Amino acid sequence: MSWRYGALLLAAVLVASCGALVHPAQGTVHGTFERAGGPAVVKHGKATTPVVPLAGTVTFTNGNVSKVSISVGSSGTFSIRLPPGTYAVSGVSGGQTCSVPLTARVRAGETSRILVRCPAA
Repeated sequence: MSWRYGALLLAAVLVASCGALVHPAQGTVHGTFERAGGPAVVKHGKATTPVVPLAGTVTFTNGNVSKVSISVGSSGTFSIRLPPGTYAVSGVSGGQTCSVPLTARVRAGETSRILVRCPAA
């Protein structure tokens, strides 16, 4: 092996490792943004409270370090990739903030699911 080939191989390894530092592994959060409310519906003798999908914005805050928001369409479903960590999650729909405390834990290479459910207005 020539010294040029060895130097080229070393340079490739260094560039690859620097890329890993700049772009750390992320995790994925799939979620649903909805509001519980409305009159109870009785089916087969059992009362349930209907849920309504919400459009709006869901925000993930990791301490005071980072804040990432995602727009949520009328289906109420969303998916976002985030660096590993524990995030406080909040939602806003129609100008009203969902005040239900919720946290999401994101792990590198893993997918988690959350439900952001706001109480009836």
